Amino acid sequence: MDKTILRHKTRCHPLYKNGESEIIRACNDNAKTQKRLISQWLSFCIWSITKDGDLLETINLVTREHIIRYGQYLKSEFDNGKFAGTNTAASYLSGMNTVMKLIHGENWEKISPIKDCGLEPISHIPNKKPELDKYGLPDIESLAGYLLELQISLGVTVREALILDLKKALTEGRSTGWVTVTHFQNGVKRKVPCRLSAIKAIGSGIAARRLQKCLPRKMEFDDFLAAHNKLATRKGYSTNTARGIYIRDRYQELTGVEPPIISGLSQTEHWQNLSRHSNKTTLSEAKGLDKNTRHQIAKEIGVLGIEPLKDYLDKKP
Repeated sequence: MDKTILRHKTRCHPLYKNGESEIIRACNDNAKTQKRLISQWLSFCIWSITKDGDLLETINLVTREHIIRYGQYLKSEFDNGKFAGTNTAASYLSGMNTVMKLIHGENWEKISPIKDCGLEPISHIPNKKPELDKYGLPDIESLAGYLLELQISLGVTVREALILDLKKALTEGRSTGWVTVTHFQNGVKRKVPCRLSAIKAIGSGIAARRLQKCLPRKMEFDDFLAAHNKLATRKGYSTNTARGIYIRDRYQELTGVEPPIISGLSQTEHWQNLSRHSNKTTLSEAKGLDKNTRHQIAKEIGVLGIEPLKDYLDKKP
């Protein structure tokens, strides 16, 4: 059901109406708190009506067991990738503790997000203090490092990393195991596997973009990109080969053997090694596995054909 329609139907339900009036009565001197608690009460009511059997009619019928089940549902939402961290889920639960204390007073036994609902404090977005440059601004080169992490973990170009909706990517990656990337030139979308390293890189990117907003407008793109290139060069990458690490890692993940550029094997020796490891009985079958793997990786990084992968995978003559 559409979220807007679901909220509208919930607001018409006796449970929501009764709770809303009780919250307004209890918080009539604090409009900000009133608004926050009503919003959190709406979320609980949506869960109760759609996920928990729609058995409640008034707020006085809500028990600890209902709130604990709600907290466990919020945990499952985190596990399925809806939240980047458990802080959001814990805040919903905290809101319900506040609401129930308004109704029951000191008789309400506070529900623990960790002990009662299993909501361990987890976040994929680091909360780091920024490194400051001599002007007191976040160090631009330090922030630009997240672009390298994204290239290495997702196989994207610099511009694709810059336009990626990181919060959406984190939710999608945690819930489906894939991230949708838009090609920076033709706009074609592709699916890229979201491994643990990618979750970490996306989270770091979200933190970096928060700090990037502290930079003067004129530094937001050109200087940021220049800082990335400078950092890449110092680490031994060109602006486009950082994602070569992704290509080599994915090749080994998909085939189980190192690519020739790492193993140092000749092409024939590599196919023989691939044949042994994959239980392919003939060299032609091993060649086919090698070719299919390259096509899969080419699709993931958004290039046509497997020729561009040679520089990243094959032993130099």
